[in-house]
Amino acid sequence: MTQRISLKEAERKAFRSMFQDGIWDIYLGSLLLLMGLGPVMGSKLEDGSMTIPGILGLLVGVACIPMLGFWASKKFITTPRIGLVEFGPARKAKRKKVRLILSVSVLVGVVMALVGLVMANNPPTWVSVAWLIPAGIWGINSVVVFSLGAYYLDFPRAYIYGWLYALPFPTSILLYESFDLPLIMPYAVVSGGMMLVGLVLFIRFLRDYPLPERRLYDGPNG
Repeated sequence: MTQRISLKEAERKAFRSMFQDGIWDIYLGSLLLLMGLGPVMGSKLEDGSMTIPGILGLLVGVACIPMLGFWASKKFITTPRIGLVEFGPARKAKRKKVRLILSVSVLVGVVMALVGLVMANNPPTWVSVAWLIPAGIWGINSVVVFSLGAYYLDFPRAYIYGWLYALPFPTSILLYESFDLPLIMPYAVVSGGMMLVGLVLFIRFLRDYPLPERRLYDGPNG
């Protein structure tokens, strides 16, 4: 029984190590910044230099950049340092959930960027019920989804990130109406904080887990 508990605890620690390199933090911060690009693209739509399909294609292309960066970083930076762990069935199911969250997060980022695009062309008043409803839905969705992810994936920082994801949408409307500040500003500030946390963790990870030395094999007499 003790050995079984020890193995489960070791597997749990190995699973949590997936998030110690800061790459998830940088990735999630990048997606949040992507959501704020909609208002920036709004001016292109307004002056006729771009169409909605063109902007949508651009946003999808931009969304692929952090996703590819995430994959490449895990494959070429993290794995060579800590290796691959073969998890049990329960943990494998959780890894599938990670992949699903990774894919859905890109889609959500593009959708929210499009919402920002509409806002930029027809900025709403912050007291408008029409915009309080989606802002509230987005906030609740962010907190619930990230909280579930934090619980099932052993990723405690996701609890905080859920609230951080919930803030920029309503805050951007409030600041625009009250102080005429750019709609992208709250997204940039919050995502910048998340990526800074990720960068600090990434630097610490590189320091704590250097690449193993490669030794040349000189034969049986070497």
